[in-house]
Amino acid sequence: MLAALLALSLPAAADDRPSTRADDWLLCPPPPVLPVTAVEQPDAPGVTRAAAESMETLGAITTLEGNAAVRRGNRTLGAERVRIDRERRTAEASGSVFLREDGFVIEGQRGAVNLDSGAFRLDQADYRVTDLHAQGSARRIDRDEAGISRFDRATYSTCARDDEDWQIKADSVELNPNTRQGTATNALLRFKGVPIFYTPWFRFPIGDERMSGLLTPSFGSSSGSGITIGVPYYWNAAPNFDATLEPRYLSDRGAQLRSEWRWLGPAGSWQLNNEYLPDDDLFGDDRVFTRLEHDGDFGRGWRTRIVAEDASDEAYFEDLSSNLSLSSQSQLNRRAEVQWSGAPGRLRARYQTYQTLDEDRPARTRPYEQRPQLTFEGEQRYGGLETRYETELVNFQRVASDTGTRLHARPSVGYPIETPGWFLRPRVGWDYAAYDLNRDTTTGTSNPERSLPFASLDSGLIFERNGERYGQTLEPRAFYLYIPEETQDDLPVFDTGEFDFSFAQLFSERRFTGPDRMADANRLTLALTTRLLDRRQGSEVLRASIGGIHHFDDRTVQLPNQPVETRSRSDIAAELAIQPTEAWRSSLDLRWNPELDETTDWSFNSRYDGGNNRIVNFGYRFTRESKEAIDLAAGWPLSPRWLAVASTRYSLREDRNFETLIGAEYESCCYKVRALARRHASGQDEEQQNGFVIELVLKGLGGFGDDAGGLLDRAILGYSR
Repeated sequence: MLAALLALSLPAAADDRPSTRADDWLLCPPPPVLPVTAVEQPDAPGVTRAAAESMETLGAITTLEGNAAVRRGNRTLGAERVRIDRERRTAEASGSVFLREDGFVIEGQRGAVNLDSGAFRLDQADYRVTDLHAQGSARRIDRDEAGISRFDRATYSTCARDDEDWQIKADSVELNPNTRQGTATNALLRFKGVPIFYTPWFRFPIGDERMSGLLTPSFGSSSGSGITIGVPYYWNAAPNFDATLEPRYLSDRGAQLRSEWRWLGPAGSWQLNNEYLPDDDLFGDDRVFTRLEHDGDFGRGWRTRIVAEDASDEAYFEDLSSNLSLSSQSQLNRRAEVQWSGAPGRLRARYQTYQTLDEDRPARTRPYEQRPQLTFEGEQRYGGLETRYETELVNFQRVASDTGTRLHARPSVGYPIETPGWFLRPRVGWDYAAYDLNRDTTTGTSNPERSLPFASLDSGLIFERNGERYGQTLEPRAFYLYIPEETQDDLPVFDTGEFDFSFAQLFSERRFTGPDRMADANRLTLALTTRLLDRRQGSEVLRASIGGIHHFDDRTVQLPNQPVETRSRSDIAAELAIQPTEAWRSSLDLRWNPELDETTDWSFNSRYDGGNNRIVNFGYRFTRESKEAIDLAAGWPLSPRWLAVASTRYSLREDRNFETLIGAEYESCCYKVRALARRHASGQDEEQQNGFVIELVLKGLGGFGDDAGGLLDRAILGYSR
């Protein structure tokens, strides 16, 4: 953790030091500025410049007094008195001594510098590293001709010199640029004067090199696991292989070991994550979770991808995950695929299975496994002609279900005509699906197939009028789709559902998400869009759209157990998006049933992001008979140092909380503290769990405690650490 000490390493290694954001230091007082001496101007290599109020030369010795300064290359030595030995190529300084080199400044009482090698010695020294906003002191600082720096009784902090909220103190520090390593003895980290970490000896990397060692610990608490403490250890096993091992203690459950193994080889990158909790005190058995992930890039368009997960029991994520999206998982993915992309299109071979965490879940409600799946899709242009093609061969498997192989092909051709004021996009195609089935739950032929043409015509006009500041468009649009009817009840349903109705769906050629059903259609979509454009900013201030579908025939092709649709008019879909300023933006999506004269579902989202974590996000979702929920998140500075944060996801219909966070963040010049209280629903029974998270971030060094910043990143869109 004291890798920050390295930062004060050698000015010669400045390019390797970690950078910091200027925004991190806005609350800090300005650093003291040393005057630029007369000798500090660009020089040719090897040139030495000197200046002072008075100068005396005796043989090979030149003595400078009164605001004396000597510069060689990018290094400046200044003092009240400087004695230069031209034969030994050294300079000795006394009285308000400073040594400045590429953003690295040392001030002391006495010092000496070798003008050729850059070796130096300063006593009773204070130093500053501008790039890192860091400073400290040492009884003595030496750098030898090999470039090795040694600090005696050294301190380090990114706080202001007279207000050090945190500080590292060590008896000795050695920084070796040749081995790219540093060592420290008897190092102690204090925060607000309280010791929080001590080590008698440790080694750390200089720059970006990796090195084995302890990382900052984490801690937190929750009603499900009690107090949690983790101490991760990083193992740099080889240049292309490393690991992080984290022993954790959960007061209500026992000891857990988390590990993350990473390997980079000729076949790409591999990562293995494992969590092992033996004999969980609350669960009464071992708990294990494993995840394998691989990404490979072999060039010439070839890529590979593997994701495989396994959990020991269905309640694992409910009990042991701090992430709401993970705690509600019901399926774990296991997928391996090979992809190729090139001029003709994209080829993919995939093998995908799942682990269903709820073993009592009926087989018919579990997803089909694809063992394997082959797809090829692409598009080509020949002059004004546009061709598209989709092909798929996939084998579906599931226990106690119809299984088998499906071949699907969907070629199409279009001739789009685009002009500034109108467009016309005709398209015709063919959709073919054939099956080789093993029927277990249904009867019928084992080789059903479907072959249907389709045709669509998308057209629109664009009218514009411009004022001095704003421009407005009026865009009527018509979309016609024809697909003949064909009975498809003998086809299985492997991976096909129905798209949600929305404004975008008005112009889709597909009503179903997969190829197991090809919806019959003889329909016309009419829609109207208007936009308000800020001509000065080149931005869209407002967009409003409304549209609906007129069906000329009934829709007889449906998913199993769904009735024929006989309505001649669809629901009305509308969208509204407003962005009056850069900070404010809102959107409304609405679906209205004209026959029942009622809104069937709608959603509203509004966001204000005024910068500097001035954020208010609000969302509302309503679906008649099934959902009514709100999302509210906010972050707001109460002062330059205090930030209040809160978020909630709540079901109004069920009167149930999904997740609520409330807390505060305090920031000073050199540290931040985040404290959050959290209540969230976990697992299938939606049991409410409470937790408290606190994180201390020492700027330029690292964080201690649970990742409260990560929780806020997820809960408050736009929040910045």
